[in-house]
Amino acid sequence: MNTSRQTKIRSIVVLVVAAIFLELTTAVQYISTRRAITAQITEMAKHDLTSANRTFEVKEIAEAAIAAVLPEVERFIDTQQQDSLHMALQRVVANHPEIVGVDFAYRVGSDGIRDGYFTFKDDATNEIKDTVIGFDYTERSWYREGLHGNGSWSEPYMSRYYVALMSTFSRPVHDPQGRVVAVIGADVPMRELSSMAVQLYDNQQRSLIPVIIFQLIGLVVLGFIMYRSILSVRKLSKVSAEKDLMNRELGIANAIQTAMLPPPMPANEFVDIVGSQVPAKQVGGDFYDYFIRDGKLFFNIGDVCGKGIPAALVMSMTQAVFRTIATKVDDPSHIVMGMNTMASRGNTTGMFATLFVGVLDLATGHLSYSNAGHEKPIIVTGKDMRYLSMTANVPIGIVEGKEYKTQKADIAAGDMILLYTDGLTEAMNAGEELFGLKRIENAICGVGFVDPKQLLDTMRRTVSVFVNGAEQSDDLTMLVIKYKG
Repeated sequence: MNTSRQTKIRSIVVLVVAAIFLELTTAVQYISTRRAITAQITEMAKHDLTSANRTFEVKEIAEAAIAAVLPEVERFIDTQQQDSLHMALQRVVANHPEIVGVDFAYRVGSDGIRDGYFTFKDDATNEIKDTVIGFDYTERSWYREGLHGNGSWSEPYMSRYYVALMSTFSRPVHDPQGRVVAVIGADVPMRELSSMAVQLYDNQQRSLIPVIIFQLIGLVVLGFIMYRSILSVRKLSKVSAEKDLMNRELGIANAIQTAMLPPPMPANEFVDIVGSQVPAKQVGGDFYDYFIRDGKLFFNIGDVCGKGIPAALVMSMTQAVFRTIATKVDDPSHIVMGMNTMASRGNTTGMFATLFVGVLDLATGHLSYSNAGHEKPIIVTGKDMRYLSMTANVPIGIVEGKEYKTQKADIAAGDMILLYTDGLTEAMNAGEELFGLKRIENAICGVGFVDPKQLLDTMRRTVSVFVNGAEQSDDLTMLVIKYKG
């Protein structure tokens, strides 16, 4: 009885100590924050005395720049001169160092489709560039307020492209009938407030160490209490059973995913094909597929961003769409565009996939192909190799309606095509060194492969020796096609 009472007393004492430490942490945070804010207010007052005139001047510059370019922008929209439109916006950024970027956003109608881009100066290369606006600009005040009136300044916000507070001056863009069709805005950094925010952050960082120490002590004490009170064999057994069930389900998912890969190509006089897929987890996001239709070999390889179950779900959908489209369409670019439409529509997860699609005429060796941000395939001829010429392009699932190009090449009898995902080039050893393209080239050149299985086995063996047992960092998939002629 006395022992039980002593145990209760010790528990109460430990709880009181933990509470004291946490309260002390709160007090330290309050004092440090109050001091930092007081110092910052003083600094803001000093800056306000000197920066008011400069702020007014910058605002006038931004308003004048947008007013000057607006007639030109409206003319280019009416005549559908997109290149001239981009050049006009780039000129605004180039001629006005006070403006760090120009937003151009088309009005979103009942279809809900957004189309906008951001023109800015790249600090690293000093070049003026354009990029697609990657967020929902319809929620931004510069867009909503810019649709109405004759010019408005937005509330300050933190920029997605620069670590600074911004304010945007925006105006509506009209077509010849006077309808508002777009919004144009000039982004102006609030340099004084941004520098003060950085200073406030630095002040907080200096007072962070004692806060962290007190919090850690309190957390350790509370963690000890929780460990003593909730740890039990029954709970551990339940967790273990759930983990075993999950592993079994993932094993089934892996078997299903493996079954979705194409079966081995039957022996024929035209092509030999072998493939290999090794996911980093029990399920992965890499995929490949091939089939013959109307004397042509249709094939693809792709890599969904990420690993695990989300990537596997996107992978299965993408693979199914390829089969559906490629059984009816011959042009690789049309196949990729159809797959991109399906991957982009309703994509709220932000996941995308790199993709390469090829169509090989088995009678002539003529290869048509289209690339969506994937690795360059390698053509192996005897003891030599070359990379297939590729046009850079964005992966599927990012921009709906994106156009992709078809490229062409001729494959000679006896040539092999090595396709792979970035799990090959980015395979890492224990020292976090990447496998890279150079090691691929060294493994191929001078060997003289005669069949695709020999080439595939050599690449797998070379990678295995390089990583030397290090944990696999990404899905690794390869596909080798030999054209017999």
